[in-house]
Amino acid sequence: MARGILITVLLVTCLYVSNGWPTKESGNHTIIIGRRRYNDEILFQKTVTKTNWNPWGTVSEDVTYPVKQVPGRIIITEIDAIDLDGNDNGGYGYILKGGTDTDYVTIHFKSQKGRGYKFDLTIFGRIYH
Repeated sequence: MARGILITVLLVTCLYVSNGWPTKESGNHTIIIGRRRYNDEILFQKTVTKTNWNPWGTVSEDVTYPVKQVPGRIIITEIDAIDLDGNDNGGYGYILKGGTDTDYVTIHFKSQKGRGYKFDLTIFGRIYH
C-alpha cells in the first residue's frame, strides 16, 4: 500500500516538473485605449519588436507619435497595441505621456526577464486642416 502511494506521488511530481500546471487564462498583454469614431484615420502604424539574448535582462523601448510635426491639428482617438507573442511570453506596454484626446503620445514597451516582445501598434485619430 505504501509502495503504491509513493509511486503515485513520484509520478505526479514527474508530470508536474515536465509539463507544469495548465494556466487558467491566456496571458495576453494587449492594450486598447480610447474608441475609434466615424471618419477616423490611421495616423501611425508600426510593429514594435525587440529580442533579448540575456536570460536575466530585460529590453525596453519608447515609441513617440508624432515623430515630426504634422500640419494641421491632430486628435488621437484610439491606441491599439496588440500583443503578437501571447501566452504570457511577451512584454508589457503603457503610456508615459499624452494619450487619447491629445495630439501626442509616448508609449513605453518593456520585456519580461529573458524574453523579447512583439506588438502591432496602431494609432487612430483625426487631422483637422
